[in-house]
Amino acid sequence: SKELGVSRTPVREALRRLQSERRVTIEPQRGAVVAELDRHEVVELYQLRQHLEGIAARFAAQHASPAEIAEMQDILKRSENASADLKVLNQINWEFHNALYSAAHNRFLLRSIAAISDEMALLKGTKYIPEDRPASLHREHQRILDAIIARDPDQADCAAQDHIENALRVHLRVGRSQ
Repeated sequence: SKELGVSRTPVREALRRLQSERRVTIEPQRGAVVAELDRHEVVELYQLRQHLEGIAARFAAQHASPAEIAEMQDILKRSENASADLKVLNQINWEFHNALYSAAHNRFLLRSIAAISDEMALLKGTKYIPEDRPASLHREHQRILDAIIARDPDQADCAAQDHIENALRVHLRVGRSQ
């Protein structure tokens, strides 16, 4: 409260709200601690994300404009040159997924993905891309984009779901090593 220049009441209320949303746990002797999801919750979250990403790719294959497809192509070109800089690659990965969501043209899907993204923020290591991942990440994104360009919703859905399934495997592997 000192740092923010406010009374303790709004800080306490914010912590209670974060606790009710399971974003913070209150631990004896430590106070408020950012919550972490257990392995089962991580798998559940990725399973839901897997289907939402598939739907996003399916809809993008049906509705993406030529400009939106060109934007995704530009993003993928940048990822080819960024594989050495994992921080930049992570940003490009985020940009690709956001472009995909926008190309789906479905506001309810966007809201659902935003809710999942909030939960993904609780995962340790989600912003970490292992050194062996950039090449496969690029291939997976290219497979999604190729299906969108071909206007093949089934293949786009399948490619996006495979991509998130691979992301889960990487996340679980990275989580074990941290």
